[in-house]
Amino acid sequence: MDANLGGLLWVLAGNRVPVHVVPATGAGFATAVRELASDPELVTDGPGSSIEEVMRQPVPLRPATGAVVVTDAGGRVLAAHLLRPPLRDGAGHVRPQAPGVLAARVEADDRLEHFAWGVMPEIAAELGLRAGDLEADLADRAAFLQALAETGPGDGEALRNAIRAWHRHDDRSH
Repeated sequence: MDANLGGLLWVLAGNRVPVHVVPATGAGFATAVRELASDPELVTDGPGSSIEEVMRQPVPLRPATGAVVVTDAGGRVLAAHLLRPPLRDGAGHVRPQAPGVLAARVEADDRLEHFAWGVMPEIAAELGLRAGDLEADLADRAAFLQALAETGPGDGEALRNAIRAWHRHDDRSH
């Protein structure tokens, strides 16, 4: 995962949006996201190797809405999607929405291409934020995570303490 996706998952999990990691061999990745979550029970892992396989699972085994992160056997992110709630059309019929792509791995140069901008207004509305405020928060968190990756603590406990310190900073600013 890169810092941009990390910042986005941090915002989502920190605002009680479910995050589901597949396959279950990505449990270490799910554990890392739980560290960022305000409710760790909303971060789950389960079977599947693609968004299509996840969508075939019944809702008790996957969230109805939220983020789905598809990893490879080593826990490297291959893709991340936003499961969106159904909408009502003009006649009042409930219409499902396709998942929105948050990020996808470009194999040619082994990097994540980000597409969250396409659903950013939806995410902001769901969180009760203005899109510009959300984008600024994401940029701050991504910069913080990038700095931690480059110069940060080398052990897990020091990393958790740095993340907790951010949470205290975040709580004071609201």
